[in-house]
Amino acid sequence: MDHDGNGWVECARGHRHWGRHGAAGLLLHAVDDAGAARVLLQHRAEWSHHGGTWGLPGGARDSHEEAVAAALREATEETALDRSLVRTRHTFVDDHGGWSYTTVYADTPSPLATELNQESIELDWVALPDVESRELHPGFAATWGEVQARPATLLVDAANVVGSRPDGWWKDRAGATSRLLASLDTLRARTLIDPGGGTRVVARVVAVVEGQARSVGDASWTQVVRADGSGDDAVVTTAAALTDAGSEVIAVTADRGLRSRVHATAVQVAGPGWLLALSG
Repeated sequence: MDHDGNGWVECARGHRHWGRHGAAGLLLHAVDDAGAARVLLQHRAEWSHHGGTWGLPGGARDSHEEAVAAALREATEETALDRSLVRTRHTFVDDHGGWSYTTVYADTPSPLATELNQESIELDWVALPDVESRELHPGFAATWGEVQARPATLLVDAANVVGSRPDGWWKDRAGATSRLLASLDTLRARTLIDPGGGTRVVARVVAVVEGQARSVGDASWTQVVRADGSGDDAVVTTAAALTDAGSEVIAVTADRGLRSRVHATAVQVAGPGWLLALSG
């Protein structure tokens, strides 16, 4: 039954919560044109529970709803988001015993237009470092340290990734590299689990190309670095420059020697399979 989740319950910890069957919220990420990762937050109407605080768009789950469906429904009702542009990913469950709140990770390439309804004072795409400067809803504040996705830069050894799958690259290396770049463009704002088990949002992708692949055109979003000589040397140099500038880097290559070299710059390393599973 629609809206049969509306109502108050008390959890095993003695807290009072809205949502007879639990609640869910949408943690929606985007990357603006300046390369800053942002999350959509709702300034809650004064009449609501913990009114005046900031939290995620969301609300009570109905008895027949999965958490992802509930988060999307509630967020759409409260923000008028274009759901066709929202990509849902994994979830985080904060279980209080007899009541739980599910955070649904989602992303869209760039910030979407929103519209207020009566449940909000304001809707804002907040830069991730600025979230904690807002007066947060107590439940959101308690879990933000666990659910937040840190921005990451993917640094891709294009020659190694292209060579990891038999798609005819040996006949047309530049064409295969162009196809890879097109797939990397789809990763803008992608939320993911990094090789160390942390949650990240892709704020930037840099691909190093070498040899015959240097003739490829520019990508629409991915930054292309054209190596004058050794592609491996260019990857290492680029990794060092990115980390020196404050980026948290995930380098993508299966080359053992290169993996050890980029590790020295405090960079995480993933294999081509990990990357291709994201963009496939």
